Amino acid sequence: MSHTLHRRGTPENLENDFPMHAMPARGFNHEGAGPKLQQFLKIAHAHNPVNLGDVKLGNQYVADYEELYEKLTTSSTHAVLANQEDLTALLAEVKKADLGMSLTVSGLFEKLFECCAQAGIQPHAVEHSLGILGKTEKMPEEEISQVTTMCGHGMVAQGLVRRLIRKVKKREMTPEEAGIELAKPCRCGIFNPARAAMLIEEYCALFAVSVK
Repeated sequence: MSHTLHRRGTPENLENDFPMHAMPARGFNHEGAGPKLQQFLKIAHAHNPVNLGDVKLGNQYVADYEELYEKLTTSSTHAVLANQEDLTALLAEVKKADLGMSLTVSGLFEKLFECCAQAGIQPHAVEHSLGILGKTEKMPEEEISQVTTMCGHGMVAQGLVRRLIRKVKKREMTPEEAGIELAKPCRCGIFNPARAAMLIEEYCALFAVSVK
């Protein structure tokens, strides 16, 4: 089960959101995985990611790329792309590199299958989230959930989202700056700050005084 699987949103605001992670399997290809993960990170870095990260080292907004690259060992390495063409090019390059790492990519199925086909890749397996069950009335409203669920470990608090929306509404920061601030707590780097900025800009226009 991937922690990138539970993003909420509409087909329109999810169409340019492609989180992924490369991960070794302990007992199979865990030993000596560091250089292969470094190569994945290098490939991802060349294809215009909006976020990069490693679960142990942090994301690109709290650690620079050189630090991430140099210190990678055998962890799970992440990237987020916001463009279908970039994703296709990345997949094609990863296939050519033949890293021997499991690569999981999340997004709208129609777009992912198209990218895989263009890159000459046959998906090994498909996972689908059945949604959230239980006392859903305790969850934040859908608009806030669309931002917080971009962190699969739940490290982006709804209170932070609300506070930054207020700051954007008061013109104390831009939507892009708010997106980066929201990306920082998502340590592994699967949060999409570009999508967060777009959502916040929309929310500020639609909800004049609804954010508490």
